[in-house]
Amino acid sequence: MPIPPPRTRVCLAVAALLCACAGCGTVWPDAPPQSTPPRVEAPAPRPAAVPPATAPGKHATRRDYYVLYHDFEIDRTDPLFAELDALPDQVFGELRLPPSTGVVQVFLFDTQERYERYMRAKYRNLPTRRAYFIAEPRAGGADELKIFTWMGDHLATDLRHELTHALLRGVLKEVPLWLDEGLAGYFELPPHHEGVNPLHLDTLRRAPFKPDLARLEKFTQVAQMEKPEYREAWAWVHLMLRSGPAAKKVLHQYLQALRTDSNPGPLLPRLAEAVPEPEQALVDHLGAVEVPRPRPRRAAAPK
Repeated sequence: MPIPPPRTRVCLAVAALLCACAGCGTVWPDAPPQSTPPRVEAPAPRPAAVPPATAPGKHATRRDYYVLYHDFEIDRTDPLFAELDALPDQVFGELRLPPSTGVVQVFLFDTQERYERYMRAKYRNLPTRRAYFIAEPRAGGADELKIFTWMGDHLATDLRHELTHALLRGVLKEVPLWLDEGLAGYFELPPHHEGVNPLHLDTLRRAPFKPDLARLEKFTQVAQMEKPEYREAWAWVHLMLRSGPAAKKVLHQYLQALRTDSNPGPLLPRLAEAVPEPEQALVDHLGAVEVPRPRPRRAAAPK
């Protein structure tokens, strides 16, 4: 992929002035030929060498269900690791799913520039995101579960979000795109948040909001999900997990169906049977949600 520098080009320009009169054959024997001296262009400056786009791998920190690959030293006593270690119990416990046995590979880049350059080179068609979970098919076995992100201000949230994707992929046949993102948004903050995303909640309360789960259920491509769709997906998940036992039962049953069936059909008709007028129920639910008091949390940082 590195592009070789352009060859140095040398241009020689020689001009001679020759005069002749058509029809009379007049020449100027005493006049020396006029010419310009050779002109040499300066070589074009060589572009700065760009290191190849490679994934981190100098160090490997093994945890219970994931391996963290990084090229810098990290503090293994950072509270973030304990928080991530507890994530599977939170996800599988609240969703009533069996634990996953797969190991997730997490590639942590030191800078945003290096992360984005790698993602552009490796996965050309993906829209720009702070982090990505990629399930890569592997011949004769389970998919390779990979997460890519960088040492940004949102590291803890991004890792929880993407690891939730990976945990779900390890136990479910398939997860509809909107539900996958809604669940990841629900679990991206620590347990004491009770699934509440304050930024999502504030935006949905201030702006005109018309829920449309039928529309979300038609999405199949990551590029179709933008900020409004992420917010709505989170809101539907929070409604089902936090509004009451009837809605929660619908979600639990749907997830159980996804363990054996990659396409169990849309969820909205099932929810409508348990929750009359689900769109209005969602708006009412968001109006009643209380935001838990935040607790300080620091992210792992290079030494």
